[in-house]
Amino acid sequence: MWHDPVALNRLSGLILAATVLFAFWMAGRQAVETWLPVHTVEVRGAVHKETRQGIAPIFRGLSGGLFSVDLEAVQRGFEALAWVRAATVRRQWPDGLVVELEEQVPAAAWNDQAMLNVQGEVFPVRPWQGLPRFHAPEGMELEVATRYGEFTRLLGDKGWRIAGIRVDARRAWRIDLADGVTVDLGRERLDERLRRFATFYPLVATRVVGIRRVDMRYPNGFAVQGEART
Repeated sequence: MWHDPVALNRLSGLILAATVLFAFWMAGRQAVETWLPVHTVEVRGAVHKETRQGIAPIFRGLSGGLFSVDLEAVQRGFEALAWVRAATVRRQWPDGLVVELEEQVPAAAWNDQAMLNVQGEVFPVRPWQGLPRFHAPEGMELEVATRYGEFTRLLGDKGWRIAGIRVDARRAWRIDLADGVTVDLGRERLDERLRRFATFYPLVATRVVGIRRVDMRYPNGFAVQGEART
């Protein structure tokens, strides 16, 4: 080919055409970026004050126009905020971005250091008073959240509210009820033991006062700490 003038001319023409097209593309892109900067940003779902305060810093360091702005960087910035569980970002013609946020919905306090959301995930916000308080080994977040739902369904019909759940290092479970009664369930047959508690405890409560602890770890019964009614 290098000795063929016709082929060389064709190759040169193709290279020149490609160069011209690339130059036009770059110039067009620069023009679009100049003519279509991002002027508006609409953030939906920012309920918590901490989220609203975090909006401006996320966009302060971004650059580019409507088509070159890094949407993934915007998404990562929002999902790094403590109250944001997920974010989606899209372009909106002609000069805007729309950010839709899914904020965390707290379900309980986790080890008094963070909060557990309704999906059983921990997020780094200091818990407030009034939430159920869960204490358990790290890694049990989803299991505890799932059990909490099951326990609530079993006890809710009787009017009991769960104030806390504790799981010790041996994986033994304990439920703290809002009325001050603690229920020891142990490490196995948790649902069976809790159903037995829900069935028979009301009968015992009519005969025993000042009950603070109920031990359900017995094969066919349970023990209570309290005083017999006189």
